[in-house]
Amino acid sequence: MTVRIRLYRPADLAGRLIAWRLESCWSHATIEFDGTIYSATVPRIVAAGLDDPVFGMPPRSGETVEIKLSDDEATRALAYCRSMVGTEYDIASIIAWALRIRALQSPKRVYCFEFVYAALAAAGVFPESKCLVTGDQLLVDLYAAGRIEDVPLGTYLRASRQRAPVSARAPRIHA
Repeated sequence: MTVRIRLYRPADLAGRLIAWRLESCWSHATIEFDGTIYSATVPRIVAAGLDDPVFGMPPRSGETVEIKLSDDEATRALAYCRSMVGTEYDIASIIAWALRIRALQSPKRVYCFEFVYAALAAAGVFPESKCLVTGDQLLVDLYAAGRIEDVPLGTYLRASRQRAPVSARAPRIHA
């Protein structure tokens, strides 16, 4: 099974604000399994085909990164994604990032980058999922785990400069 992470550049004002606040060039991420895209998108997590105009590249621009997973790992990640379809998007995370208040993040819902990270944690790629993670941090962790060949230029620098919301420790998302 082919598994890819799709990182999207901002396509509108909302996307530009998200990328600015995350201190990243990415405003959204999805995970793709053999032509089906799973995305944590307001208001709910969805599954869509590659030809869906909301997630297609083009019309959107971005980067697609193939992930090295065993068949068993890919099956577990896919099972997690399928189990999450219809789950509400974590709108509180948007507020947490905007106001830099970590405690606002929901322990039972995810936003796009957390969703992808949690799917890979469910597969066993990471020991646990991360809350309030960015696309750059996701790529750096995948590279460190030996699951991708390389990271796009500037990723390490951006990841090292990104500041997550502060205050009380955020709850972990259990995959």
